Amino acid sequence: MIEIKCIGRGGQGAVTFSQILAIAAFEQGYPVVQAMPTFGVERRGAPSFSFTRISKEQCFGIRSQIYTPDIVIVLDPSLMKDIDVIEGLKKKGIVIINTSQPVKKLGIKNFEVHTADASTVALKLFGRDIVNTAMLGAFAAATKLVSLESLYKGVEQRFEGKQKLIDLNKQAIKEVYNKLK
Repeated sequence: MIEIKCIGRGGQGAVTFSQILAIAAFEQGYPVVQAMPTFGVERRGAPSFSFTRISKEQCFGIRSQIYTPDIVIVLDPSLMKDIDVIEGLKKKGIVIINTSQPVKKLGIKNFEVHTADASTVALKLFGRDIVNTAMLGAFAAATKLVSLESLYKGVEQRFEGKQKLIDLNKQAIKEVYNKLK
């Protein structure tokens, strides 16, 4: 089982990130997928978390949030000042951060760290700093767990009937994927 924790701010799309990733993982051949948010008093701009589990084996009964992720996705790098984003990350864990900063400046050691400037892509395409789908491209490039085609299917299902939104999100995924490769 692979457990993924997505950290963002309310309104950045952490929940949608997990939903599309779960669909893509299922399309990729993982028969067991879960996507779940944590809800509380979150508001736009407040820290928010969502979780995704993907597995080739049955793992019935697990419905909790993820405390020891294999992979952490950080949608907003400013959260790193307030939250220990690598808390509980398993040995040999992967961290993928939306930032234009080089990895060396982030001070994260003993883990595989990738950076992607998803904000620039999101601002260009959407006019807003909603980076969830762009970061899915970074996820695919860094982990090789899902393909672009599977992510595209996830976007098509999540935004069914909204062709312009589908096309823009596919473009965001592809641009960041190609930059990280």
